[in-house]
Amino acid sequence: MGIMKKDKSLETMRAAHEAQAAGIRAQPEFQRASDEFDREYEVARQMQEARTQAGLTQAELARRMHTTQSVVSRIEAGANVSLETLARFAEACGSRLQVRMVRETGAKYGKR
Repeated sequence: MGIMKKDKSLETMRAAHEAQAAGIRAQPEFQRASDEFDREYEVARQMQEARTQAGLTQAELARRMHTTQSVVSRIEAGANVSLETLARFAEACGSRLQVRMVRETGAKYGKR
């Protein structure tokens, strides 16, 4: 009987945790933070892909950028860096930085 009671308690705790997590995910602040993370992750992924496609190690790229390997690592980890730094990174990979704005369907700002 003790094991059955323990299992029920764990199920109750799990259900409460899932309900709490769902409530947090429903908050607008959570969605904004999630969207920001997604953008940063995508930029970092593209930077790492550009370096890999150029056949460069972080150390080799750092030398081309006149910086350190740890700076390149932070850039690829999604550190908040300037457009100038991103452009230098791209150039050192034999690429060029391109920034685009894409209109969201149903956006609530702009022309109505």
